[in-house]
Amino acid sequence: MIVSVLVLVFISVKAQDNTSTIEQIIADIFEQYSEDTDEEIDFESFYDELKTVAENPIDLNNATRENFEKLVFLSDMQIENILSYAYSFGTINTIYELQLINGLDMTDIRRILPFVYIGAKNIEYPKIYWSDIKRYGRNEILYRLDRGIELRKGFKENITESEITKPKYLGSAFYNSLKYHFNLKERIMFGLTMEKDAGEAFLNQAKKGYDFYSMYGQINNVGRFKTIVVGDFRANFGMGLVIRQGLSMGKSSYVLNVIPRNSGLKKYSSTDEYNFFRGTGCTISFGKVNATAFYSNRMIDADTLNNSFTSIYKTGLHRTESELLKKGTVNKQVLGTNLIYTLSNFQIGLTLVHTLLNINLKHEIYPYNLYYFSGNKQTNLGLNYRLRMHKFNVFGETALNQDLAKATINGVMYSPVSQVSLVALYRYYAPDYNSLYANSFSESSSISNEKGFYIGAEILPFKKWKISVYSDSYKFTWPKFGVDGPSIGQDYLLQLDYATRRDLNMYWRIRYEQKEKNYLNENQALNEIVSTTKASIRYQLVYTYGNFSFKNLMEYNVVQNYSTAMTYGFTALQDISYRFRKIPLKIDLRYQFFDAQAYENRFYTYEKDLLYAFSIPMIYRTGSRMYLNIKYDLTRNMSLWFKYAQTIYSDDKNIIGSGNDEIIGNRKNDLRFMFRYEF
Repeated sequence: MIVSVLVLVFISVKAQDNTSTIEQIIADIFEQYSEDTDEEIDFESFYDELKTVAENPIDLNNATRENFEKLVFLSDMQIENILSYAYSFGTINTIYELQLINGLDMTDIRRILPFVYIGAKNIEYPKIYWSDIKRYGRNEILYRLDRGIELRKGFKENITESEITKPKYLGSAFYNSLKYHFNLKERIMFGLTMEKDAGEAFLNQAKKGYDFYSMYGQINNVGRFKTIVVGDFRANFGMGLVIRQGLSMGKSSYVLNVIPRNSGLKKYSSTDEYNFFRGTGCTISFGKVNATAFYSNRMIDADTLNNSFTSIYKTGLHRTESELLKKGTVNKQVLGTNLIYTLSNFQIGLTLVHTLLNINLKHEIYPYNLYYFSGNKQTNLGLNYRLRMHKFNVFGETALNQDLAKATINGVMYSPVSQVSLVALYRYYAPDYNSLYANSFSESSSISNEKGFYIGAEILPFKKWKISVYSDSYKFTWPKFGVDGPSIGQDYLLQLDYATRRDLNMYWRIRYEQKEKNYLNENQALNEIVSTTKASIRYQLVYTYGNFSFKNLMEYNVVQNYSTAMTYGFTALQDISYRFRKIPLKIDLRYQFFDAQAYENRFYTYEKDLLYAFSIPMIYRTGSRMYLNIKYDLTRNMSLWFKYAQTIYSDDKNIIGSGNDEIIGNRKNDLRFMFRYEF
């Protein structure tokens, strides 16, 4: 009976072409991690890594922890349970056995299926021959073109009675990128990325080509070499206190996923023009020990003055004369190494990174940035560990910088029964600890000046139901930007998921935040530190009917500031997707209206977009937004994407944006186009 049910479930999962495509699964996972953050998260790399896994699935009978860590939607406890099951029962004979592993519900299994397969035990990596490159290699060419219909202020001439001033932006209003990727079964990979942002010069007197070029090459599993990278790459090790340039696990509805994943050296193919290295590196395996070394030498953008610079310019935008003056003004060299020793239930790693700048970084001193990194040399050393003891997983990392300032993060996961999983995490980042590449679990964007305690729980009380909850209390022991003294905060989340069957699921989410910030009282000489509270509730329903897919979402929030009256925000949206049966065409439609009284009431809602693109626009004020997204497969190897989006504001303001990005009027229209050719 159980086997029959599992067979039916598996068949239904494999058949749902219109609801569980790999693209949609990846987008759904990424949405959970990024929907409540102001930070720009690199979706291109996130998508590329999971898509590569889907094209080269993980063999459940030969998989390691490193393989499963590529599936970022799995918790550390779930990975341990899968590995423990395979170790205890030997060969996994059928995909249906996933149902027997503790901590995996049907939602998890549906997400796992596109990324795994059942293979024979102990298959070694075969040799690579030149003939394999042509026979089995996969090539991909992507061309993308974007344009905002309304001209922003920076593109317009300024006409006055006395003179006519040229536009501030040196280039056209088009965004354009061209990419090429080659992948031979994840053993050999190389590619090229070229990009110009809207406003950057392209083919004119100011520029004879693209503004940004990036190349990479990567070889995996050749002899003792696990990885060799050349060109542009990223490095990720430990819990991220020393270095993590990829996605780091933070607070989200995946309440157990607090440990960073996918460590090591990785090729870089994104269009982010700052967060990567340019050079070479390799990882060599000596049995239970993996040794990594890497070197990077590249020019970065910065505001330079008198043989020093005040800040690093990270946007990658070079549209105006002043922005061009910042391009490639500082040389940055990075030398790093990592050693990892792994046993069946224990792992320990050591990471050392040294950075050398050709000129000094000198901040304009304020109380909040007194401990920021300055000078031209930085060294960080970190020791990370992981230990499994019965039903406990213990993990952490402790790091020091050149001034012996400390950062440490330590946690434990525990699953008393298969229906309950718990995690507790403590962090302490000294005010004077700093690392240019740190990216770990934190409330603020920097790994410095913070201590806190996080607890999370995932409970499966009944069939089809899941409860996710977390609580995070934190303190900043030194002033920070916008807060002129020590401050505290709390963050709570409760989410209830209900999935009746494969074509219907919903959740209810409640979130509560309390933070402190400056308040300027006219009767006082100094700013007063006051509390700000924000509470929100969200309901989402996703369901399918035939070739139609629907998504409904409603969210309401209230913000209470010390200095102002309570403000509110409300948004609701309707998505409709349709995949035609007889023609290779898929259409996505959305209509959304919103009413956010203040910036603090802003909303983040995921939108479907072009391939390798991901949109979570920040929305506030009062108005509506709609978009049309179309995908059409010209042939088996060629596909087109088109997106049109429009935002209309209905409040009294007749202006959108500010500075050179200012648009006069209450409408904003955007067009996006992409062409992909695979061969």
